[in-house]
Amino acid sequence: MSKVRIAVIGVGWWGTYGHLAPLSEDPLAEVVAVHSRTLAKAQKQAEHYGVPRYYDDVDQLLDECELDAVVVATTPNVHYEQARKALERGLHALVEKPFTLSVEHARDLARIAEERDLLLSVAHPYLFNGTLGRAREIIRERLGPIVAINAVFGQRVLDLYRGDTSWLQDRGEGTPGFQAPNSTSYSDPAIVGGGEGHTQASHLVGSVLWLTGLRPREVFAYMDNADTRVDVVDAVTVRFQGSAVGTWMANGYMPPRTHTYDLSIYGQDGIVRISWDNAGGRAALLTEDGPEEIDGSRSAPAAEVPRNFVRAILGQEELRVPAQIAVDEVAILDAAYRSAEQGIAIATDEI
Repeated sequence: MSKVRIAVIGVGWWGTYGHLAPLSEDPLAEVVAVHSRTLAKAQKQAEHYGVPRYYDDVDQLLDECELDAVVVATTPNVHYEQARKALERGLHALVEKPFTLSVEHARDLARIAEERDLLLSVAHPYLFNGTLGRAREIIRERLGPIVAINAVFGQRVLDLYRGDTSWLQDRGEGTPGFQAPNSTSYSDPAIVGGGEGHTQASHLVGSVLWLTGLRPREVFAYMDNADTRVDVVDAVTVRFQGSAVGTWMANGYMPPRTHTYDLSIYGQDGIVRISWDNAGGRAALLTEDGPEEIDGSRSAPAAEVPRNFVRAILGQEELRVPAQIAVDEVAILDAAYRSAEQGIAIATDEI
């Protein structure tokens, strides 16, 4: 195989910007087909990017096209069904986050992929950040057993949860065929599942799991919906297998044009701190010998996600985000939503 034959299922905002656009320029990928819920939109994107086939029916696409892999970048409520159909046809699958809305579905996809020796991953641009890559090495080599984790992620996405997506049009500048998502794509629980947990806290959850290799055991959460139908501010506590504990705070009610990503991982032999916001950023290892700067790029180009997926299929690179991280991420989020609703801690192995 010299090129990976791939279809992009879902060519809305992120499906176009994060997947279709970079894949169309990747010399090792051949975009065979695109899919949208509306045929006119699929046709428009296909014509923009020189894709020969377009569909509004996923089954028809999968049955008629010769493929090696798919990207699933549709709304979260259909991720499981579409990814499962692809895996059952022997295709590798890269799924946008949230991977699925229930851990039962996530485990089922991982089972099928393992049984058929297929690659399965969840899209996480942050995990291609150079600083996080170096931090991961340090955490595993120098921190010793991990004791505790504190993580904070915040940016202004309240408007999305209110159904206002017009401001996202600026994000697509320079991307042919770009369209802002529908007003319900982030505001309707029947489509998106949850708000801040699924769309934003997932960045933190994926980061922690990838950096540390820890696996969850129990979750307790508080969530506030503000004036929307989905969660806007979340506080989540996780007990991991072993003795480590962690806390996440995700806030979509930030002032406009502000953001923060703050992560502290405490080990018995040292602390790794990563802090980025509008004022700048710093990453460092703290030990009894003093601080050491952690060098690396702060950028996390979205194009690296499908690029790595293609090269992992070709055997040229290791898949950056394996299926187990996708499953454990869903387990934490699924348990968090259940906990917030029921007011009790939820064991991840009991859901």
